[in-house]
Amino acid sequence: MRWLKEPLLHFLLAGGLLFATYAWINQGEDNEPRVVRISEAEVNWLRETWTRQWSRQPDEQELRGLVTGYLKEGLLAREAQELGLNENDTVVRRRLAQKMEFLVKDTARLAEPDEAELRRLYDDNRARYQTLARISFAQIYFRSEPAALQGLEDLATHSAAELGYPTLMERDYTDTDEQTVTSLFGPDFAEALFALEPGTWHGPVTSGYGFHLVRISEHQAAQPRPFDEVRSQLTEEWHRAQQARITEQFLAGLLKKYNVVVDESVKSLIGPLAEMAL
Repeated sequence: MRWLKEPLLHFLLAGGLLFATYAWINQGEDNEPRVVRISEAEVNWLRETWTRQWSRQPDEQELRGLVTGYLKEGLLAREAQELGLNENDTVVRRRLAQKMEFLVKDTARLAEPDEAELRRLYDDNRARYQTLARISFAQIYFRSEPAALQGLEDLATHSAAELGYPTLMERDYTDTDEQTVTSLFGPDFAEALFALEPGTWHGPVTSGYGFHLVRISEHQAAQPRPFDEVRSQLTEEWHRAQQARITEQFLAGLLKKYNVVVDESVKSLIGPLAEMAL
């Protein structure tokens, strides 16, 4: 009876039991037909996709190639799934998550805001729906602050064209918006410039290049844009807010559906979802 105590026998018996259990649970599956169906709906979808891309209907040969490619893709994908090639694959995992997110967002876009919702969004965020402030100004460039201060004094007896250092920058800027000034001279220069009073020389005003004397000839403050002019922008922002809200609600539902187990040492790494998950 010593052979009954052999570990190899125990391993074989356990393996046989597991195999038998698996076969019993999955009995009949091998007899079920493996179906890859090509319906008229799929063919119509292939034809419409081709038409949108090439602005014409595919001919018979092209359509046959599309259907053949679709069938080949379906067969390969089905076999890959049966072989488990989709498991533990980062690319597949991310692609599935991305498609699910697209589906949720597309569903969210089916709703449309009413007039009251758009008006409320407009009233709550008026600063976002206005024209850019614009300015017309002249500038004289100096390499150092003492030189700029001396230039400010010299303007009493000299013309602006006689002062400053040569540079590729323009001397005069007309009807220029704040964003353009920022891109040309930097945010600190733009902020200081738009705070100055028109009609006299000011400075030095510092930029990324050096020091400037500036004179404002015209300053037009930002103006609210009419509601009807920004309606499409409001609608798009409403849709984005809805997508974010519905996506968050959907994730909250998934967190209730699945049992999420997180090690104590890494709870802080899952960010805002931590409060919903735990």
